[in-house]
Amino acid sequence: MEVLDWPANSPILNSVEHVWGLLTRAVYRHGKQFQTVDELKDVIWDECGQLSPTNLESLTKSMPNRLCQVIQKFGGTTSY
Repeated sequence: MEVLDWPANSPILNSVEHVWGLLTRAVYRHGKQFQTVDELKDVIWDECGQLSPTNLESLTKSMPNRLCQVIQKFGGTTSY
């Protein structure tokens, strides 16, 4: 098995980072400030249930293009 170099801390290759971004924008979209951790947790759980399966599928399907761009840019900045 050949071991490939992996770009250090490459969020564009980590779909979870994009999901966190979607979730963060949803939780704070109205500029809400939360008074308790439990209140924040409740909203996070509610917003998790509202994440679009289409968005999640799009993130998964875009991975081959992300990988190609990272390779083409030698690990540099991509359009993602």
